[in-house]
Amino acid sequence: MQSSWIHAEQLAHLSNQQSAACIVPLPGFDVLRVHGPDAEKYLQSQTTCDLRRLTPDNFLRGAHCDAKGKMWSVFHLLQQRSNDLLVVAYRDELAASFAQWQKFGVFSKVSFEPGQQQWAVFGITGAEAEVKQLLQQLGFTALSSGQRQQQQAMHLLALTDDHYLLLCSHQQAHQWLNDGSLPFAAPTRWLQAHIQHGFCYLEQESIGQYVPQMLNLQAQDAISFDKGCYLGQEMVARMKYLGKNKRAAYILSATANSTPVAGSDIEMQLDTNWRRAGQVINAVNVNQQLWLLAVLPNDTTANTQLRLATEPETLLELHPLPYTLQ
Repeated sequence: MQSSWIHAEQLAHLSNQQSAACIVPLPGFDVLRVHGPDAEKYLQSQTTCDLRRLTPDNFLRGAHCDAKGKMWSVFHLLQQRSNDLLVVAYRDELAASFAQWQKFGVFSKVSFEPGQQQWAVFGITGAEAEVKQLLQQLGFTALSSGQRQQQQAMHLLALTDDHYLLLCSHQQAHQWLNDGSLPFAAPTRWLQAHIQHGFCYLEQESIGQYVPQMLNLQAQDAISFDKGCYLGQEMVARMKYLGKNKRAAYILSATANSTPVAGSDIEMQLDTNWRRAGQVINAVNVNQQLWLLAVLPNDTTANTQLRLATEPETLLELHPLPYTLQ
C-alpha cells in the first residue's frame, strides 16, 4: 500500500519554514475501506476501540494488536455509512493490519479495499485561531478534539483543537496544490506538531514491538476496557489492572543536524556510565531542531540524562506530555 497522488517534485518545493497555520500533504499516510454486513462487528473483535461509540459526527482512535497484545497499527477510524468504514494510518502499519485483517476476514462477511487510489491525506496544524481561519477557507468550521465533519466527499478529523487530519479526493488535492492560495508546508511541519502533541504512528521497525500503553494510548481514549473481548485484550487488560506496564512514550528534543530512524537506541546516564534505556518511535528534524517520541521507563523524569546512542554528543531534553498518564 503506497500513496501516489503527489509527485516527489511537488513535495520538494514545500517548505518547513511555515510558522503560521498550514496544510500539509501526507503521502506517507493511507486509507483502507472496510465494508460489508459484518464490518463493524469484525473490527470490534480486532481492535482496542469500541465501535459502538462510532457516530457520523466523531471518529475513533485505536490500535490493532496481535494475540500477545503487541501492536500492528495505531489508526483513526471513521464511518461513511453503517458497516462502511475508513481506517487512516501510516502506510507501514496499515499494510501490516490489512494483511492480518484480510487473512482472518475470510470467515466474516467483510471486504477490504485499499484507498490510496481514491483518497489523499492532508494534515492541518498551527495556532488554534489561525487553524480556524484556514478551516473556514477550506469550507469547514473548527471542531473540538474527537469530532469529525464531512463536506461533500471530504472528511475532517480533529485530533486536537489545533491539529487535524483531512481526507479528500485526488481531484480536490490536485486542485488545491495547483491553486496556490493555500499555505502549504512540508510534511515535517505536521509531523513535528504530531510528536509535540504526544501522538505516534508505527514505522516498520516498531510494528509488533509494543503494547498500546507503552505508547500512551490509554491516555488518548484509544483503549476501551469495558468493550469485551478482542485480539490481544487479555494482555492489554493485564497491563492496566495488574500494573505490568513499566514503559511509556515521552517527548524529547535536541539541537542536531541528523534525524535518527525509528528503532534507534536512547541511552540513560547512571552515575558515570550510560546504558540502553529505550528506543525512538518517531523523529523529525526542522531547522536543526530535533523532536522525538520515544519509549522509555515510566519513571523517567526531567532530571534524567538522556542521549542518542548513535550520537553520544546529542543530549536530549524531556518535555511535558499534553495529557495525563494513568
